[in-house]
Amino acid sequence: MAYRYLFFFLILFLFALFSCKAEKPVEKKNPEPVVIMKPRPAMLSQEQRKELRFPSELINQVELGAGAKAEPFFTTVVMQTENLKGEKGFESRKLAGFSVRTTKADELIESFRAKLRVKGYLIFKSHKGYGTLPDILTIVKGNNSYDILKIQGTEAAGYHLDTKAIIAWLKARQQDGSFVITGAGPDWFEARFIKQPKNMLAFAKKASAFAPDILARDTRTVEKLAEQMGRTHSFTLSWD
Repeated sequence: MAYRYLFFFLILFLFALFSCKAEKPVEKKNPEPVVIMKPRPAMLSQEQRKELRFPSELINQVELGAGAKAEPFFTTVVMQTENLKGEKGFESRKLAGFSVRTTKADELIESFRAKLRVKGYLIFKSHKGYGTLPDILTIVKGNNSYDILKIQGTEAAGYHLDTKAIIAWLKARQQDGSFVITGAGPDWFEARFIKQPKNMLAFAKKASAFAPDILARDTRTVEKLAEQMGRTHSFTLSWD
């Protein structure tokens, strides 16, 4: 009887031994490569060219200088109307000009600005690529370079500065040195001196007081800011 139980336990032992297989180590799987599909920018269609009524030669010259095809540039306008829900306004896009992507934005602005201005057009940088991507250069109709800020809706909400306040400050600074706006976005603008201020350090102090964030960036001092303005014959203000 004892041998029978011994044989029975031996069978159970062997069964347990062979049924317990060693677990395989977890294999590390490399993640699938992420493919980011960036939509191609829409090109300026023939219908949009007719709608703009910009001279074909103007568009062709800018395209040739930038080495890129023109794209439509839209502004956002608020339509004052009232619908059944009681809503008194809604936003709509309006074709206002055209843009090109280029790494030569500053050169093209310098080359085209004066001759476009006398014909009633403004050329400006509407988006900065910061050296890693092309800038976006835009051409619109306008009377003076302050219109660029109006079109872009440039403001500093964190400092309670709307577009009108920024333009008023700039007009006051024209007494220190003359300049024109050459670029703008929702919270920044660039300007180029036609005649530099006699006291660039004083001008830099006024600029840094109006837009304190320009000193916080790269821990610059007012002296370094004044030196940069004088060297580049331009200044850039932005608000984070």
